[in-house]
Amino acid sequence: MRILISNDDGIDADGIRALTTVMATVGDVTVVAPDTQRSASSHGISLHRPIVVKERGVPGAVEAYQTSGTPVDCVKWALATLHRQNPFDIVLSGINEGANLATDILYSGTVAIAGEAALQGVKAIAFSHVGPPFDFAIAADVSKIIFELIYPITLPPDTFINVNIPLLEGTPTWTWTDVGVRRYHDVFTLELDAEGRQVYRYGGDLIDLPGEGETDIRAVANGQVSLTPLRFGFTHQEFLNQLRKFKP
Repeated sequence: MRILISNDDGIDADGIRALTTVMATVGDVTVVAPDTQRSASSHGISLHRPIVVKERGVPGAVEAYQTSGTPVDCVKWALATLHRQNPFDIVLSGINEGANLATDILYSGTVAIAGEAALQGVKAIAFSHVGPPFDFAIAADVSKIIFELIYPITLPPDTFINVNIPLLEGTPTWTWTDVGVRRYHDVFTLELDAEGRQVYRYGGDLIDLPGEGETDIRAVANGQVSLTPLRFGFTHQEFLNQLRKFKP
């Protein structure tokens, strides 16, 4: 089995190293990841600057590369070059340091990696570890269990699985979930940078709304691993059907 692993925390992050180690027991792992932290990159790609790719050594990986690009640049490069020579069976993203719940999926580079792979017809799973604290050894073991659950499933076109793993004690339990609602009370703090310029730093308070039914936020709050099938289909179909009734 050929496995591609990427992330948005950078190639030296604890999460990707733990995931690589455990997945190396399943198949041949290739790592392609950003050279540094690229969180909240969403689905950004590098259109107006070159991407530098360097070979690296990552324990457990048969080959590994760091790039100067975005998380999506990494998977696009891997699928356009390495994949064509020897196709990957699955793309795994993470393990992200922090949750990717609810509307966080719009900002997440971790989720975007899996989404890009799915758009290109490759099965994909995004893994995130909810914390702090973080125990990536346990999260990696859980990720392998979830991988073994999902891999045999035939996913619909453009569909991938977003997994959020809470800090667990004892035997993990998991559930299929819908997307909850996560909002932020945005705050921009005015500061001086190292050169004495006025700059703004983003921050704010998190507001979780579990929502109705079995949502990802509710599952994680109850100590369960959340598995959410996602796809990049943004059309509000019901409203579109209503609008089509109005003739000019």
